[in-house]
Amino acid sequence: MTDAPLVGRSVSRREDRRFLTGRGRYLADGTAGGHHVAFVRSREAAAVIHDVDVTHALAVPGVVGVYGARDLGLAQNRIEVLTRPSPEFAEAAGFEMVGQHIPVLAEDRVSYVGQPIAVVVAHDRYSAEDGVERVRVSYEARPPVVDAEEALAPGSPTVHPELPGNEAGRLAIEFGDTELPADAVTVQSRYRVGRHGAVPMETRGVHAWFDPQRGRIGLRTSTQIPHMVRQAVCGALGVEVDEVHVAVPDVGGGFGSKANVYAEEVALAAVARHTGLEVAWVEDRHENLTAAAQGRDQVHDARLTVDPQGRILRWEDDFVVDIGSGSLWVGGIVANTGIHLLGPYRVPAARITGRAAVTNKCIVAQYRGAGRPEAAFVLERSLDAAAAAVGIGPEEIRRRNLLRAEDMPYARPLPYRDGVPIAYDGGDYLACLDAVVEMLPRSATAEYAAEHPGLRIGYGVASYIEATGRGPWEAARVRLDATGRFVVTSGAASAGMSHETSFSQVAADALEVPFDLVRYSRADTDLLEYGVGSFASRSAILAGSAIHLAGRELLARATAVVAELTGADVTYEAGTFTADGRRLTWHDVAVALGPGGHGENLGAPLDVTHVYRPRTVTWTMGVHAAIVGVEPRSGVVRVLDYAVAHEGGAEINPLVVAGQISGGVAQGIGGALTEEFTYGADGQPQSTTFLSYQLPSSHEVPRVRIRHLAVETPENPIGVRGAGESGTIAAYPAVASAVDDAVGPALHVRSTPISPAEVRRALRSRSTS
Repeated sequence: MTDAPLVGRSVSRREDRRFLTGRGRYLADGTAGGHHVAFVRSREAAAVIHDVDVTHALAVPGVVGVYGARDLGLAQNRIEVLTRPSPEFAEAAGFEMVGQHIPVLAEDRVSYVGQPIAVVVAHDRYSAEDGVERVRVSYEARPPVVDAEEALAPGSPTVHPELPGNEAGRLAIEFGDTELPADAVTVQSRYRVGRHGAVPMETRGVHAWFDPQRGRIGLRTSTQIPHMVRQAVCGALGVEVDEVHVAVPDVGGGFGSKANVYAEEVALAAVARHTGLEVAWVEDRHENLTAAAQGRDQVHDARLTVDPQGRILRWEDDFVVDIGSGSLWVGGIVANTGIHLLGPYRVPAARITGRAAVTNKCIVAQYRGAGRPEAAFVLERSLDAAAAAVGIGPEEIRRRNLLRAEDMPYARPLPYRDGVPIAYDGGDYLACLDAVVEMLPRSATAEYAAEHPGLRIGYGVASYIEATGRGPWEAARVRLDATGRFVVTSGAASAGMSHETSFSQVAADALEVPFDLVRYSRADTDLLEYGVGSFASRSAILAGSAIHLAGRELLARATAVVAELTGADVTYEAGTFTADGRRLTWHDVAVALGPGGHGENLGAPLDVTHVYRPRTVTWTMGVHAAIVGVEPRSGVVRVLDYAVAHEGGAEINPLVVAGQISGGVAQGIGGALTEEFTYGADGQPQSTTFLSYQLPSSHEVPRVRIRHLAVETPENPIGVRGAGESGTIAAYPAVASAVDDAVGPALHVRSTPISPAEVRRALRSRSTS
């Protein structure tokens, strides 16, 4: 072994030097020399297309072509859904979904503003944009549907006429006793989580070319799921997987929005094949705010019943999620919401129903948490209401209901999406509550009140549960190169998640070699034939485990090779093989197996691909605490302090995990306070610039206190649990709870983003009462 394991150490991120000195290679950095693409996009939310006139566009200097779906010879003009829950889950949860899909390019009708209709190819982006302005699309507008509940009502216009209605999916979960004692206390309310999304620093982008000699399409795309992109391109174009190569450059943030297959990716592949041109498209910010997949947008009718001491007796919720014009992840979003509504508590009885509605809004994908933050908001807000109803504090009601060490493992009467019965594999969820209130106690509000005498100070807590490491599998490859160093890659593409560092740590430990002998290569379908992708807090668990196991297998093979080379028994320590008194380094082994080496004829090189299949998910849990200040005259909320105690597994790199949690909190604060995609009654998007879609800045996000309570899991060989969404999930209800506390009984926050006008009204009501 090396001096000390690398896993568990806060190794400095390898990526940082490259990124901070401007040497990152993003999609836009590799597009010089080719032709540029711009998209003709729908200006109507719902309409029939009668004609697309490209005559004037073709006359624009620099424009070389304008192409619609029929021009590109698509084998099928659609992208299929990316996930379906197991039959076992579907049966147990009453889950159903319709056969919806996403068109590559609209042909006969459009269903949201921003939907791609045609592709303009030009020598430069300016000419391409001029060409787009001169394409004339003749529409016959139809009544748009912009409210999810109205979309599900009888008589509503159908967004997609080929479907039986606007319901895209549903579930119904019920268990436990329906009889309640006479002294039970019930609270009920309607909760709403507004529509918002990832809005990464780097927008989307695609670079495509065609090699006529090999009959092969090349694609560079800013994605989290390159192998799924390849699969979708093959399906739409009717080609085999060896005819499409997808590579991922540096990616400047994804957060789930890039864990999606987009029409633009398929369209550029088709254009490159059709024209033989090298083409590139880089999304501008207006396109990003109107046409990149969005998230959240749920309404819940919740009813929580507790006993007089605040212990949960029964939990009921009916929810509707608005998936816009469609979602390739509808099964995951609906199932995630339903499962995670059960929370980290003892819930003896529940009834949960949910439906997904299609509307004339932008498409939806798995934005960070994908149903989990919505579920946490509703359950945690209901717990706060129940605490007030029975006369105890928010911390105390959680203390009385959180699962403890003696409850573990805690089974739920329901299988997970993979069909395996749910059993929380945690250590002690109550310990997270104790830890967070120790880090940031309610008494700290007095200090902030003295420091900010013009603000009303409030304190809030909220818990979350998250299934992490969802399968069904992930692949990784570890190989010895000619210099005696190691090259590692996996199907989990990095979107800024420190894979180059963390996965090199895992590989170095598995191979028992120094960190600087390992290099991680970005995701590429030519480097690794199989892969799934990065999303749902799965990369560290699945890709990390696959890398670990591939490394161990490669070490075992190398030991056997050295034994064959030397004809002696072999021992291995700290990167060196010893056989019959001889010491061989990995470099010696690489030279021996290379051309002219005395082991050249021993067979295949030391190159291992491992596909790791987890038995089921592992569960992460945590508690957030927030202190906010409310400005009485404006109703504006400022988050002054924040803490997260989370029960994760082994941390590959604690510094990276802390960064994930802090970044997640920032996105949660944005969703709780300012971020929302809004639409007019005509389906026109109203959040099309950063003036109307307001992201939190560093001034709005305090330094986050973090405590990690390590509970390794036996569900994977490296004992890790996912943490990529731990910072986001409970931020919404924690901030809302603190705002309630600051304002007083006149306010119970029921929707996000929290409205300053609603806060002002509650403060005025309090002052006049």
